Amino acid sequence: MGERKRQRDDSVRPHSSENMELSQEQNVCEGNDIISSLPGNVLRHILSFLSTKEAIRTSILSTKWEYLWTSISNIDLTDDTFPRTGKKEDRSLLDFVDRVFHFHDASDIKSLTVKSSELVNSSRVNSWISASMRHNIEELNLSLSWKAQPVLPCHLFTCQSLVTLKLFMNWSLKVPSLTHFSNLKTLELSYVTFSDDNSTQHLFSSCPVLQELALVKCGWKNLKTIMICIPTLRRLTIENDARWTLDVLSCVTKIYAANLIHLRCISCRGVDFHLYDLSSLVDASIGFYNNYSAEDGTSQVLGLFSAFVNVKKLSTTGETLQYLTLVGNLLDRLPKFYNMNHLELNFEFYGLLFGVLMDLLEKSPKLEFLNFEKGFDRYNMEEIYTWGRLPSCFTSSLKTVRIAYVGIAYFDVDFDEDVEEMWFVRFLLENATVLERFVLHCYPADLQKLSSRLNKIPRGSKSCVIELLPLHSKW
Repeated sequence: MGERKRQRDDSVRPHSSENMELSQEQNVCEGNDIISSLPGNVLRHILSFLSTKEAIRTSILSTKWEYLWTSISNIDLTDDTFPRTGKKEDRSLLDFVDRVFHFHDASDIKSLTVKSSELVNSSRVNSWISASMRHNIEELNLSLSWKAQPVLPCHLFTCQSLVTLKLFMNWSLKVPSLTHFSNLKTLELSYVTFSDDNSTQHLFSSCPVLQELALVKCGWKNLKTIMICIPTLRRLTIENDARWTLDVLSCVTKIYAANLIHLRCISCRGVDFHLYDLSSLVDASIGFYNNYSAEDGTSQVLGLFSAFVNVKKLSTTGETLQYLTLVGNLLDRLPKFYNMNHLELNFEFYGLLFGVLMDLLEKSPKLEFLNFEKGFDRYNMEEIYTWGRLPSCFTSSLKTVRIAYVGIAYFDVDFDEDVEEMWFVRFLLENATVLERFVLHCYPADLQKLSSRLNKIPRGSKSCVIELLPLHSKW
């Protein structure tokens, strides 16, 4: 009787950590499937942390797992990640997407991404869109190769649950008259050709809460004016395609966005941009590629720089600054960037642009960070010359300079002040009197020699620390 009572007491006593570990080891050794014994809702929650490809693979674990993946809320299928099983019905990604919707349960689908090079027709894609909308889709991302001009379902353009819409079409976009995206915050259109001015204007004005808009390599051949008037817009990206230069040049782009924070504009010179009330702009990236058929675009470049007077961070390309070399009295014509503390040169810097850079720095009295994102073009640094006056930021605010590549391995001469690339390094170290951090990326084989030679350069700032990092390392 006493023994039976002791056994009963043991059965309700909490297990010690040693007993629990022993019990788990026994379960593993005995081949017990602990995870599969969990409730279905817990298993589905576990699947939500897996990629679509990994979630689908769980179907081979057991009969209990076979269809669990059909309840996943984030469906992401591309040519690269499509899990071909060898079964006849699984040889086509498009067929597999059909099956996903056929077997999906009644739970919501938060996001759908399908990217495929297989030719697809409108009816099939429209069935996916309709099914997604029945499952309260929030994010729709389609990058597809169409057999013919796609006609998207009208009810897509009035979807209330949709928050993000990304379309890669390479066809003309037909915008229904009843378009209204009541909750759309992100719209990205790639390779889309717009039918006319009115439909484009109607599309943008039908997004009352839009915060992010990206127009990537779209076709403007049917347009005379692109009007982007969106008070809620926070981020705007416009990237034009060099193949459609004449179309872009014949179109005026007008942007009204009082709350815009980030602007990225990549286009050919000569494009007629009109920017209005960008007082909230914080981060701007500008790039103009060369176009010999365009008229001189220096006035457009100067106009954009004038619209960026309030930015804190500016990123630009070599072609953009090269147009400014044609401007007489550039220092007098550039605006003053009172708020800019970060300048990024997103190209291999070369000597011909030294004067333009000095003018730009002179107009940036509060600059703290100068980033040569692509390093130097070591074969085109010979045009560097001594500038008569140092920018004021050199002695008041410039604290960090980063150069993505400085090396000596490919020079026939030893590292010394006669090498133009290194002359520029010497120039910065000697004249930036408040510099705190000087970061240089180089080949590992150059680290020791560069360190030795750089330590011999007199520094204008006694507190400056030189950091030599291997190429491609984080900093």
